[in-house]
Amino acid sequence: MTPYQKIDQICERLEGYKLHNPATAKLSYSGGRDSHLLLHIIRNVMKYDNTVYPAIYANTHNEHNEIRHRILEQDITIVDSGRKVFEIFKTEGLPLWGKQFSKAWNDIHVRGWNIKFTNEKIDEDYRKRIEWVNANHLLLSDGCCKLIKENILQKCGVNIVGLRKSEGGRRSKGKNKDYDFCVRNSKVLFKPIFDVTDCEFCEIEKALGLHKTQPDIYAYTDRTGCVMCGFGSKKGIKEKLTYMRLYEPAKAKVLRQILQQLSEIQKNYINN
Repeated sequence: MTPYQKIDQICERLEGYKLHNPATAKLSYSGGRDSHLLLHIIRNVMKYDNTVYPAIYANTHNEHNEIRHRILEQDITIVDSGRKVFEIFKTEGLPLWGKQFSKAWNDIHVRGWNIKFTNEKIDEDYRKRIEWVNANHLLLSDGCCKLIKENILQKCGVNIVGLRKSEGGRRSKGKNKDYDFCVRNSKVLFKPIFDVTDCEFCEIEKALGLHKTQPDIYAYTDRTGCVMCGFGSKKGIKEKLTYMRLYEPAKAKVLRQILQQLSEIQKNYINN
């Protein structure tokens, strides 16, 4: 299948979903490569404006400058939860050691759930981390994305959340990834609309000419995420910091300081 045939199939699925579920045929737009490609197809290939095929961006107040500028240039609706990321870190907790661990800690110590881990090695590792976090009076949570973006997008009835399953997030696995299942069940988030490999994705971008207007940040990292996403993961964080030192030095300084603090926290945990 050529890139153009894949674009045609994406168009057919977007059109078909809108036909069957007109109230929830709305695209979650983040300014990233995945959602930008879908928005480009809707606006420039299918020729639908925001009144016919809405796209909604949940303002995080935590985007890289290039991504923020690209968002503001689009024919989309911008909504705001009123929450700020640092406020959430203070009131809900921060995703130390990643969102999986932070969710487990929050479920146990805030929700009071009795969680059993089937893998003994993971169970022991989590137990040690939990003891250390409690001893240092830290508050953890995996709720950043949910509180800033997901809740308000759900209220807006957004049901199309991406193209590639590899991007993760709210995109389904198992039967829920199937196009037919999503069309028949309008309350199920449409995820992904048409799964492609990273190579196929790049081919589609080139076919649409999007590679010519790609923000500079993608020369450093494939995924942008929120600026402070370094709290949850160190994946690609060196590349992100390299980019930020060049283009966003003030933010880079803050992020670097925070990462250094978290690095010391983890060193102390390991040594003890």
